[in-house]
Amino acid sequence: MFHIIVDFEMARDARRGREHQGSEIIQFGAVKLNDVYETVDEFSQYVRPENIQIDADIEALTGISNETVADAPVFSEALNSFLDWIGDAEVKVYSWSLTDYYQLHHECERKELLDERVLRLLENWEDFQEVFGKELGVSHSLRLEHALKAANIEFEGKAHDGLTDARNTAHLFVLSKDRAKFEKAIAVIAEMFRPKKSLSTSLGAFFPAGMDLPEGPDSEV
Repeated sequence: MFHIIVDFEMARDARRGREHQGSEIIQFGAVKLNDVYETVDEFSQYVRPENIQIDADIEALTGISNETVADAPVFSEALNSFLDWIGDAEVKVYSWSLTDYYQLHHECERKELLDERVLRLLENWEDFQEVFGKELGVSHSLRLEHALKAANIEFEGKAHDGLTDARNTAHLFVLSKDRAKFEKAIAVIAEMFRPKKSLSTSLGAFFPAGMDLPEGPDSEV
């Protein structure tokens, strides 16, 4: 079994009010882990949107411009490459929130690409943001950068690149599979904010959305 950690970058159509309805994926990013949580492969592919232009805000956020994707494959071609890369083995897919899940589902549906291979991914998809938040006792959405800081892991690379964000999410995923290391990683922050007790309690109460977390002694995030 393989664990696929994904992160998609999207450009939105400002004329469409509902999220995901007018958006198009402009980068696939993913990391493939084996059944003992070792990285065995990575995937990154820019995608040329067919119905919208990448605006200045998205370019500033992601570093992806219309020029970047001018020679990139369109969604159907990039999706086939992504699915071929995943292969036919048993997989579980994880993303930081369900934004990527809904984007893939809606875009495939709109473009009549919702086939058996796509459905297999969607049926085996997990919101790792929710899973990790529960481990910390967080009841609201937690930004990836804050989750890394809570685990005393330095964010590697530039945020909002699909492969970079997938790699960083994979770091958290692997850490979460080793309970002893996970508890040790967040022990410094737990000590700062509350009396000593089981780490399964409400650490998340101290992390309101948007709050910059304090750094542990070994963290540079």
